[in-house]
Amino acid sequence: MSNNTTLPSKSATDICLTDRQMSLSVNSTEGVLIGTIIPILVLFGISGNILNLTVLLAPNLRTRSNQLLACLAVADIVSLIVILPHSMAHYEMFETALWFRKFYGKYKFQIIGMTNWSIATATWWVSEVGICDMSGTVNHHQVSAFFTPRNVVTIIVVTTFILTSYNHVSHACAEKLFCNGTQYHVACIEINSERWFRNEPNPNSELMKSLVRYAPQVNAIFVVLIPVVLVIIFNVMLILTLRQRQKLFEPSKTIRGDSQYGSQAKTEHKVTITVTAIVTCFTITQSPSAFLIFLSFYIHADFVILSAICTILVVLGKALNFVLFCLSSASFRQRLLMQTKQGILRKSTRTVSMVTSSTVVVDSLPDSRKRSRVAMEMAERRTSASSCLVGGNRADRTHRANSSQSMIGERMPLKEFRRGTSFV
Repeated sequence: MSNNTTLPSKSATDICLTDRQMSLSVNSTEGVLIGTIIPILVLFGISGNILNLTVLLAPNLRTRSNQLLACLAVADIVSLIVILPHSMAHYEMFETALWFRKFYGKYKFQIIGMTNWSIATATWWVSEVGICDMSGTVNHHQVSAFFTPRNVVTIIVVTTFILTSYNHVSHACAEKLFCNGTQYHVACIEINSERWFRNEPNPNSELMKSLVRYAPQVNAIFVVLIPVVLVIIFNVMLILTLRQRQKLFEPSKTIRGDSQYGSQAKTEHKVTITVTAIVTCFTITQSPSAFLIFLSFYIHADFVILSAICTILVVLGKALNFVLFCLSSASFRQRLLMQTKQGILRKSTRTVSMVTSSTVVVDSLPDSRKRSRVAMEMAERRTSASSCLVGGNRADRTHRANSSQSMIGERMPLKEFRRGTSFV
């Protein structure tokens, strides 16, 4: 977690910063790219991935590939949510708000760490989806029993968290209040920086400096380079597999074997098409970001515009998964359409039932009340008549018991009807 300290100054409360000094954007181009385009992609991506989950998590579709794709959708949703504060910082209504500046200033690098963590898990899950599909093309039963979806998800989540956890301790920040406490400003320095606040010596240990210095390189190798290379290799293999399978489904050729093998081959072919589309989109949208990360290790410069473009490509890749599912899988479109129709029908049926039951209850209340009043009056008359007889005989007591039962019988229909309205 980044260290936040307050630097006191005698005249700090009297100084008012300019709009440019208070701006959280490096330049106007970055503000337009991050502040305008990304929110649209984030909203579209979250909605699309939620729809993906409704189909992928259906009871009859929980295959190994679908479970991994569902994990990928969850990771994309988390990435899109945590990247939203970076986009909000480019709006004037947020960058001038004191509460937002304090939140964003104190937890900016924690948000960056969560963003990198979710993107890293999504990257490795795409690689695992490619591995799973390639293993399925050879022999699905050869996959080790240890590498179940649950174990794979646990290993990926824990490993990527360890590799990206350096983001939470990579910077130390100092905060100040200006303009009579109405302006909040934060300045941050890397832990391994030679210069410190007020030109003081760096108080951090050599171990912490080495961790912050080498952790990004290790992260770039195991979280960026290796999975991207694997994804590219699997993408090429999947495309070659598709071309080979496509020859089997030509009209002039028939699939050898029984009909069950032919049906299974067609199903695997459709799954491979969807996986290939997702892996290809991931390769196109993630590769520029990986190239920029390694470029920054050798060229010490601020790639502000390039970084913004790469960020947009990453978010675009996460937002396009729903479109790829719809375009590449006919069964996904049918399943989504069927669930949508069932949801609309269920909602309309529930609304009609509620309106009908409430109407019936309102119409039936006067009659039931009349019946209960008549029963009560008859019971009172019978009770008063029998009370005039001192020590009435057994027949009178039996008559009073029957009258009380008849009164209960008159009240029961209303009670049963009110209980019956709970079927809605």
